[in-house]
Amino acid sequence: MAKRTADLEPVIDTLFQLPLAEFTAAPNALAARLKKDGRAEDAERVKSIQKPPASAWTVNQLFWRQRKDIDTLLAVGERFRKAQASQFAGHLSDMRGLLNERRDALATLMKHAGMILGDAGHNVSPDSARRIMTTHEALATYGDTPGAPSAGRLTDDVDPPGFEALAALVPRSDGSKDASV
Repeated sequence: MAKRTADLEPVIDTLFQLPLAEFTAAPNALAARLKKDGRAEDAERVKSIQKPPASAWTVNQLFWRQRKDIDTLLAVGERFRKAQASQFAGHLSDMRGLLNERRDALATLMKHAGMILGDAGHNVSPDSARRIMTTHEALATYGDTPGAPSAGRLTDDVDPPGFEALAALVPRSDGSKDASV
């Protein structure tokens, strides 16, 4: 059964690449087909996938269509996290340069987001632009930390982590970082 479940992953990826208008019908049809094939557990998993709002759908589309630009943002986010940790440890870091790189990466993604939304017949409202930007910022902040949201399979907008996440970067008195966060 593990093999059969593993072969479902690329199919689920395909669902997240569909036009937003097809997002509900396609998973329901796939779930029905899986159930008919005796794969009730897989059918339930597919059926549980929620339709994302247009903003999260747009971020997913950017992941699948503009992967290089997403990877650039995530790489800048990783370097930014390391620079912050370095600063907390008392070392100098080029935060300004990294912030400029991050701003440029976000601007590129937002330009593509506007085109994707426009091509799909959706307006780019200030609220949707804010939610797309915030989700990208959150993905860059989380990076590949355990439990981080999966770019490309979002079912909702993502908020950046709170201040408690910074505790992991602050050196403790023994020189180590707080690993409890």
